[in-house]
Amino acid sequence: MSFIRIIDEAEATGTVAEDYAYLEESYSNLFGPGTPTPNMYRTNTIVPPYFRFGALQNRVLTGDGAFEEGGDEGPVPGILVMFAVSMYSSCFY
Repeated sequence: MSFIRIIDEAEATGTVAEDYAYLEESYSNLFGPGTPTPNMYRTNTIVPPYFRFGALQNRVLTGDGAFEEGGDEGPVPGILVMFAVSMYSSCFY
């Protein structure tokens, strides 16, 4: 059976460790302290440039982790849709 290896935070080094720290802080700003990095990002840890792109995308789309709502997006900001799908469906991609 195929699987995608995800680098655990404790094993992360270099830019992967930096991006884990940023993403955890970013999501903790919205959902509260200790919020882990969503699985939709974790699957890219085996290829650091992809993981860095996910962290950069989060930074740009969320106003550097502020999660400011864009106005007429409705009750759920668009950036949270992928997070919700990943979190509540136990999806690893």
